[in-house]
Amino acid sequence: MSRWLLCIAFILSSALVKAAPSQGSNTVPDAPVTTAAQRQTLPQRSVWLSMTYQYLFTDALKPAQQHGFGVAGSYEFHIKPRFLIGLPLAYRTYPGPEWAHQLGYGVTLRHFFSDHWAKGRRVYPYLGYGLLQQQTFAPGKKGAAISHDTRLGLGLVSGALGFPLFMEVAGHISRLQYFDVEPTWVPYLNVNFGGIVTF
Repeated sequence: MSRWLLCIAFILSSALVKAAPSQGSNTVPDAPVTTAAQRQTLPQRSVWLSMTYQYLFTDALKPAQQHGFGVAGSYEFHIKPRFLIGLPLAYRTYPGPEWAHQLGYGVTLRHFFSDHWAKGRRVYPYLGYGLLQQQTFAPGKKGAAISHDTRLGLGLVSGALGFPLFMEVAGHISRLQYFDVEPTWVPYLNVNFGGIVTF
């Protein structure tokens, strides 16, 4: 299932890149950047830092709760003004009588609909998707379980305060697997809220 979702994500990625207006397009208030001088003023990299909340749609980590929280960061390469590739790292914990912990990492893609999201004062939506991997330390289990994780999300960036803040809601499907236990599908919801440093 995760392979099919990743294929769909890359097809959507290619379509959005090809659909971006060309250099000959008319200039409008939020039009794409068209000159080399304008492009040089846009950020080429960014760091996204956030607090996170998770809700598991299964009790696979019991006796830990299905509600979790954590922190996340991502180093993003601005391949195009509207297209970012990120290397995320996240830590999550699920409280309860015995706590569970997760470490997540992988590759993410973000597609914006405006070139000006990093410096504008408006609200800019984007699509986010990617392929991740997790190490899960669950109660009563020795060692860590390895999970492949596919995500699809929708986010907003706002520069109303003079610097970019973002919020993102993403659905994940993860396959939890131990050496001595039958693999288990773990769908969950992830919410991020934080800030962006661009350079």
